[in-house]
Parts: sequence; C-alpha cells; structure tokens
Amino acid sequence: MKRIETRLSAPLAGMALLTVGVLVAVLFMIAARVDRDALLHEQALVERGIQSKIVDIERTIWPEVGWDDAVKALDNQYDPKWAHENIGAYLMTQAGFDYIFVVDHQGRAIFNERLGQPIADAWYERHAPGFAPVMDRLRRREATTPRPTGPRPDGDMVSQPVQVSAIERIDGEAYLVTASLVQPDFGKALIRHDRAPVVLTALKLDAAFLEGFANRFLLVGIHLHPGDSTADADDAHVALKDLSGQVVATLDWEPPHPGQRLLRKAVLPILLVVGGLAVAVLVFARRSRKIAEGLVASEARAKHMALHDALTGLPNRVLFEERLRQAIDGLSRRRGAAAVLAIDLDRFKAVNDTHGHAAGDELIQAMAKRLSTLCRVGETVARLGGDEFAVVAIDLEPKGAAALAERLVAALAAPVELSCGTVFVGGSIGVAMIDQAEAHAGAVEAARRADVAMYRAKEEGRGRYCFFEAEMDAALKARRGLEADLRQAMEDGGVWLAYQPQVDAVGQVVGVEALARWTHPTKGAISPAAFVPLAEDCGLIDALGQLVMRRAFTDSRRWKDLKVAVNVSALQMKQADFPDQVALLLHETGAVADKIELEITEGALLGDDETTHRAIERLREMGFSLALDDFGTGYSSLSYLRRYPIDKIKIDRSFITPLGEDKEAGAVVHAIVRLAKALRLSVIAEGVETDAQRQQLKEIGCAQAQGFLFSAAVPADQIDALVEGGGRVKLTADA
Repeated sequence: MKRIETRLSAPLAGMALLTVGVLVAVLFMIAARVDRDALLHEQALVERGIQSKIVDIERTIWPEVGWDDAVKALDNQYDPKWAHENIGAYLMTQAGFDYIFVVDHQGRAIFNERLGQPIADAWYERHAPGFAPVMDRLRRREATTPRPTGPRPDGDMVSQPVQVSAIERIDGEAYLVTASLVQPDFGKALIRHDRAPVVLTALKLDAAFLEGFANRFLLVGIHLHPGDSTADADDAHVALKDLSGQVVATLDWEPPHPGQRLLRKAVLPILLVVGGLAVAVLVFARRSRKIAEGLVASEARAKHMALHDALTGLPNRVLFEERLRQAIDGLSRRRGAAAVLAIDLDRFKAVNDTHGHAAGDELIQAMAKRLSTLCRVGETVARLGGDEFAVVAIDLEPKGAAALAERLVAALAAPVELSCGTVFVGGSIGVAMIDQAEAHAGAVEAARRADVAMYRAKEEGRGRYCFFEAEMDAALKARRGLEADLRQAMEDGGVWLAYQPQVDAVGQVVGVEALARWTHPTKGAISPAAFVPLAEDCGLIDALGQLVMRRAFTDSRRWKDLKVAVNVSALQMKQADFPDQVALLLHETGAVADKIELEITEGALLGDDETTHRAIERLREMGFSLALDDFGTGYSSLSYLRRYPIDKIKIDRSFITPLGEDKEAGAVVHAIVRLAKALRLSVIAEGVETDAQRQQLKEIGCAQAQGFLFSAAVPADQIDALVEGGGRVKLTADA
C-alpha cells in the first residue's frame, strides 16, 4: 500500500512542483505587467488632472474678464476699487492665486496684488520675462480673434474666452500662470485701445497645491523636483513643461504596486505548497475553492445588477416583466387576479430643473423607499426608468387594488425632505387587472394597459389613479388613427379654409376670420376643437399654422377692402424664428401685412418672455395689426393690454351668449367695451347668434360683430360673391 502511495505520490509531487514553479513564474510576470500598467494608467490620470486643473482655473477667471463691466473698469476708464473687489479679492477667494495682475494695452501692470495685498509695480517689471511666453501667445491669439463691434441682434454673448495657461518658473519656483483677455459679454461696452487689458494670475505649485492635488487623485508621497529630475527611479513621474516644451519641474509620487501586493499575498501559500505534495494539494484545493466562491459571488452580483436598478436597488424593467409573466402564468393555480400598477411622478421635471439631477436622484430614492414600504412582501415594486415605477400584485381583487392605489397616491403626495429643502411632487397611477380569462393577453399587454390608464389619470388632473377600461384603449387607438389621417389630410388638401364675415353696425362686411376646416373622407367634418389640440399634441401645429397662414395670405389678395384675421397658436409665438417664417410667407404669397390681422390668445402671452416680446415687435414693424382673442377668459388680460401693442380685443362668445337673459353678462360686456374705448382699442364680439344680442351690443357701443346671425364660416368663393354683391350680409333672423 505504501509502495503504491509512494509510486503515486512521486509523480504527483513532481507534477505539483513543476506546476508550482510555472505558477510562480507566471505570477511574477503578471505582477510586473500589472505594476507597469498601473503606473502608466496613473501617470496618464495625473497628466489629465493637471489639464483639468488648468481648465477649472480658466473657467473660474472667465466670468470676471468676459464682462461688459470689466471692459469699462479695466479698459475704458481704470477703476482701482472695482479691480480690487472683482479681480483681486474675488479671484483670491475663489482660487487662492498667489499673484494677480492687470496688464494694460501698453504692457504696464496697472494692478498688482500678492496674496490679496498690493505690491510694488516694479515686481512685475522685474519678473515680466517669466510671464512673457504666456503673454506673447495670448497677444497672438488676440490678433487673430475678431473684436466685437457692438451687441448682437439676437441678444447672445459677443465673445468667447481667449485664455492661455502654462507652467512657468518664476523666482526659481514653479507657477501655474494663466493670461485671460478682457472682453465684453453682451457688447454694451467695447475695447477702446488697440489691445485689450489682460488679467494675469499665478498659482504657486507649493505644498498646499500638491496636498490638494494628491487628495483628489489619491496619490502617496507626492513631491515636486525642479527641472527634469529622475532622482528616485522607483517613483512615478510626470514632467511639467512650459510653452516652449522645456521641463519646468517634475511631479513625483509613489506609484501603486498592485502586482507586488498580489504577489506578496500569493508567495506564502506557494512556498507552503513547495514543502510537500500534501500541503500543495491542500493549499491548491483551498485556493481553488475560494476562487470558485468568488466567481459564484461575482456572478451573483452581475446577475443582481442586470436585474435591479442601480440607483434604488429595486427590480428593473427586465425583472419586472419576468415577475409579471410569472404572476400571469400562475393565475391558473390561484384564485383571484393579478394587478399591474403603472406609476409616474408628477412635477418631477420641475424638481430636476430647479434643484439639479442630484436632487432628482435623491427624490427617486425617497419615492422608491415609500413605495416599497407600502407594498406587501409578495408584491414586486420596480423602477422602469426615469420617474416611472410599477407594481405587480397577485391574489388581489379590484377593491384591494383600489385600496393599494389610494395608499400609493397618498404616499406620493406627501412632502419629501431633500437636502435642498422640502419638495412636493405627487404621482399618477394606472391600474390594470388581469384575471384567468385575460391571461392569454400576456405581460406586455398588461403593462401597456396600465400605462394607458396612467396617462388617463394624468389627463384627468394628476395626483390620482384610474383603472384601465376598454374604452380608453379604443379612444387611444382612435386618436392615433385620427392623427395619421390628419397628417395625410394636410398633405392631400383635406384641410381647407373657411372664412366667417365680420360686420359693422349696419351689417357691412369689414373683414373675415380665416378658420381651418377638415373634412374626413369617412367621418365627415371634424371640429377644429378636436383636431387643433390634436395637432398641438402630435407636433403638427407648426405645419398646420403655416398651411393656414399661406392660404389666408394668398386669399387676402382677393379682397382689397377686407381685413383677413388669422389665428396664431401659443406654440407658434414661442418659436424664435416665427417672425422670419411670417416674413417669408408674405414674400412668397405677395400679401400686404396691413391687410392682415393676427389673432393671439392670452396663452401665447403667458410668461411674458423675451421671445414673445421680440416676435410681437417684429410683427408690428412688418405692418400687421394684432387682436387679443377670447378676451376675458384668461388670467391677466388688462396687464397684457398695457404691456403689448394690441390693436383690437375680441369679446369671447361665453360673454355674448347670455346677453338678453343675464344682466351681469351685459354689465361685463359693457365694461369690456368701455375699457377698449379708454385704451383706444377696437372691439369685436364673436358668437353673435340672435338679433337681440346684436341690438344689445349696438346699444352698448360694440360696433363690430361676427357669428351665425350674420353668416357661418364659408368657402372663399362665397366671400367673393358677397363682396361683389355690395358686401352687406342679410341677417339670418331676417331671411
């Protein structure tokens, strides 16, 4: 038995020793390779870190030099107090520069500070050669950079940063020197001399700088050698060069040795293995087991990461769909039904835009914790992406799903304490129930139904829940079909224009309003109240607005004595190039602007933004008149009349309909007419349908009106006939 063991153990021991020898050699090679790769990686990281530091410093300086006030105080008329407060004190506080100078167009240092305290002018003159390379390169860049001649018409900034940074030697010490050209930002002040002033900063690469740099990049034993030094061959090195390519100093630190650390950990087990075959086998077996356990753990982590959201730790979309599929497949073995809840946070984008993405991530984590707390152990809470969550609940009837949805809505509506303060968001929830009869629909369909219900909850006001109903799906599909039909109709002429006459007190037509009409090939006439909001939702409103304007502008040439009113949507007014589009249409159609009246709603003016102001000014300059449509139905009608050059107001039909039956309606209309006359504005009433309404409007003093009493909206050729017949309408009541 012993012989057999010996005969078996000898070859085994030899093989073990050979294996150990090969393993040791391989480990040494791997350790050396790992150390070399780690050294190269860390040197590249430090080089990028130096460049990143330079970029940070230039970004810190630019707001103070790229400024109209800087041009005034440093070039037009030097202001030492301004220079100290905005250049010296501010930059010293922000970046801790050792030296800060302002060099004028003649190369003189008109501002000198060291560590926030004034120094003699002669210091800069003595050390000017050290700053010369940076200054020379900056001046060359200045010579090739176009100089602003005034503000840009679009209001954008007129200058881009012109800065040069380099490591230079001053007084035998290494400094990070940055030269920044003083320039205007919006062009309200301009450089008067042949060369602009320069803000020159110098940051010493001293112990404090090195300590901060080392802390940022986790460097050990960092120190600076003058010149091109390789004093310690065991250290990692990065040469700091000036603009001419000469090495000013060398940054040294202790490089990482992950390979050696790995080797030191492996040497002892290997030496023990060499001591005997049994020990070698034991150690090898133990290490093999550890490696296997590590692989299993790594695989488990990878699987967890593949199926869970990194921010919240909740199941992601992949695991959600799998759990939903399992829940539906298990319906045949259980009583009851499964519920899918699609959850979308309300006003999440406002938090993200106001407080930043970090606050948004914090909010997502807080909401994920709330949802997980309110759900049972067997229920799956998942984050699908962005601010979307979902819940899969089994063995739940509609009543229980409603109770769960109510709890979740209440929890989402509660205030959330974030590091930036308290925020209020809320959430909308869609619930889809899946029972055995509908299990064939599958997980994808169940999730889609929950989404459809969630969007209905948002449409109904947010902060609530809705159950999926077949009518929702039918309405959604019908809406999508109608959207496709509208796109086709706009291409093949299915959308056309009708014109409703606008008359004066004696029934004489003084203008027409262009109204879009859509005749569907199978559904017949589609109301503008249906297809205009549809066009806004699906991104067709711009094309629809262009179509209406082009045809209305073209038809306006047919009626020389009539003014054509064209509606403009709020989305069109928000476009920066909208006036240019209108000008192009005028040129294309040959229309005359003063024969066209653009009707805008208060929604277009809401927010009082600069884009709307510029658009209205441009349109008035072209010659268009402006009417405020649906007056009195918004939030700030009077303030809009004061801020914008409105020519006419249109009294909304909601005030006209009750005339003759409601005294308060008459009082409101009377007040609007008096307001218009006080502001010297024209006024017209829309929606006039009875002669009693017309008579009362006439008594109130409203000279113009439109509505079915006079005429419905008719094709352009009927307006031609009306004009040829004298331009006077016959009242419907008199017909």
